[in-house]
Amino acid sequence: MHLDYYELTKEPFSITPDPAFLFLSESHREAIANIIYGIGMKKGFIVITGKIGVGKTMISRACLARADNEYLKTIYIFNTNITFADLLETTCLQLGLPVTTDNISHMLNALHLFLLNEHKAERTVALIIDEAQSVPVETLENLRTLSNLETEDKKLIQIVLIGQPKLDKLLNKPELEHIKQRITMRTTVAALTPKESLAYINHRLAKAGAKDTSIFTKTALNRIVKEAKGIPRIINVLCDNALITSYGHQQKTVTIKAVEEAITDLGGQKQHAYLRWQTASLAFVFCLIVVFFIASRYDYFGLPGEQKQSIADNKTQPVNKQLVSTFGNNPAAATQTNSQPAPDQKNPQPPPKQAVSKAEPEQTKTMVKMKVKQGDSFIQLTKDFYGRTDKELLSFIKSKNPQIQDVHKLRQGSVVYFPPVSEAPQPP
Repeated sequence: MHLDYYELTKEPFSITPDPAFLFLSESHREAIANIIYGIGMKKGFIVITGKIGVGKTMISRACLARADNEYLKTIYIFNTNITFADLLETTCLQLGLPVTTDNISHMLNALHLFLLNEHKAERTVALIIDEAQSVPVETLENLRTLSNLETEDKKLIQIVLIGQPKLDKLLNKPELEHIKQRITMRTTVAALTPKESLAYINHRLAKAGAKDTSIFTKTALNRIVKEAKGIPRIINVLCDNALITSYGHQQKTVTIKAVEEAITDLGGQKQHAYLRWQTASLAFVFCLIVVFFIASRYDYFGLPGEQKQSIADNKTQPVNKQLVSTFGNNPAAATQTNSQPAPDQKNPQPPPKQAVSKAEPEQTKTMVKMKVKQGDSFIQLTKDFYGRTDKELLSFIKSKNPQIQDVHKLRQGSVVYFPPVSEAPQPP
């Protein structure tokens, strides 16, 4: 699919924390160094915080990937809304300890014995709790019990708390003061700078097998960096969607147009607001059209008496919503077969001469014109006006519209003229 199209060997912008794609900004490098040093030197509590999507989980996975499993055993907790008893049970199970009771004291004793044996064998045990801001206060409070498992100079279990900035606020609670005092290493993972963001995108493209980094135009990259505000997860999502969008358009290069389309697709609230505005506008226009049609149909525009009578006489005929009637300067001509002055006029004046367009037939004064809209056909317009279609009628209408070269290909916006019903050939 799009990977082959762009000559890539793997997904460059997957949001899963694959350590193979680890990008080390200054703050990412500092966080990894503190975790490795803190665990290696058995410092006890280590805290890593950062905003959503900055790569905290990627950092922890990268540390685990680099660790020597022979000398480091880890317990990884990702379901953090658990009780301390559940936490203990999970810890024991991941270390391979049999759990025969839910008694906290018994589980702690078994864990303590295991940790002492690991320490004697010069192996380290680390408990990593991801999304630690969601851990119940009571569970965090009881972590002190694990921290108390120690020798004279070393902690037997290293505890790494990784979470959002809410974790700092949580640890500031008075009941967690004893936990806060045990923290020996603390790092905040910052968002990427614009320069780091560009380097991050190029880094992931290179890791995915891209021959060069020209898949994205410079303006497209700048737009992504501006929108993502240094959050790697958002960068991944925007780049991935822009790639797929460009692939859908069969474009080898991701342009700013594809990026804008991806941003629009992902920005649900903005798009919904636009759709609401568009829907409201269309509804308003539709209401105006309906009101205008009803008013025209039922003489709310004060038509002259003779024209009202003409409309009343033809109410039994089908009416097209697209109908626009033009009767020239003499409305009464709509019901007459030829143009004659009214017999009661004392000083009849001939109607002013009007220039007749070469594109229109000369009989416009006694005919009705209908404007062609998208989807209209010659046969359907005839049927809408006369209520029927037959070969003789169609030929007659065609003869009255010499400006139409091909009745099967009506051009949108053009006009078709229809003589009064009284002049049309009667059905056989």
